[in-house]
Amino acid sequence: MKLPNLFRKNPHVIGLALSGGATHGAAHIGVLKALESEGIHPNCVAGTSAGALIGAAYCAGVPIAEIERLFLELDWPDLLRFTIKPKLSFFDAQPLEYFLKTKIGDLKFSDLKIPFAAIACDITTGERIVLDKGPLATAIRASSAFPALFPPVEVENRILIDGGIIDNLPVEQVRAMGATLTIGSDVSRRSRKMKTPENPIEVLFSAIYIMQDRSAYFSADDCDFLIQPDIAEYSAWGFKHAEKMVDAGQVATEKILPNLSKRIKGKTPFSVRSFLQP
Repeated sequence: MKLPNLFRKNPHVIGLALSGGATHGAAHIGVLKALESEGIHPNCVAGTSAGALIGAAYCAGVPIAEIERLFLELDWPDLLRFTIKPKLSFFDAQPLEYFLKTKIGDLKFSDLKIPFAAIACDITTGERIVLDKGPLATAIRASSAFPALFPPVEVENRILIDGGIIDNLPVEQVRAMGATLTIGSDVSRRSRKMKTPENPIEVLFSAIYIMQDRSAYFSADDCDFLIQPDIAEYSAWGFKHAEKMVDAGQVATEKILPNLSKRIKGKTPFSVRSFLQP
């Protein structure tokens, strides 16, 4: 049941941070579906890698049902192609930019309906780079440029790679954008027992996840509401389980909705730990 007027007088500025996680990003769609079902609409969004892709589409005004349809119909040939003469990567990601411009639109950040920022990393300095102006598709491609697999992207004389290397869940960014209440959707942190890798790319993803857990820019204490969908059993390098991951994102979000709704309506005193998903 939709409650479109429930939060009309919401005093909070709601910020949503969407993590990277390759095809695990499908779970973000379920998170957005659950939030919208309760009439909860973020006032600003920041995303890294897959989170940048989902977040940009949402902030551009693409309906959640359409984002879900696009994601469920995706396959890697839609987003990349193998390069015969690899220099800095094994794949050419230009198809991703073409896909974004075709499905979302050839937009700039200034065209978006909701303020949005994407996170990338400068490969030459290790700096965390916030992308919040200029062409949207280029920024998403930069934020999603997973090292060695996808080519770095040059933006304003910087060579940028996947933002998950430096800030995989940009909670601090939505706070910098004015959020007074932060929601984090983390689809990269896995359970202690992860799916056994079946190919070299899955080995690389698993190694990156472990690195992120050991040296995270983000701490759970920084986030008012942390959502961690149960998707450890699914590969982050494939789309065949996308529908199940969407469902997992929705289920995980529904668990925190009662406390989130109370907080938004000002009926529950603030305590970070009480809002973390069990």
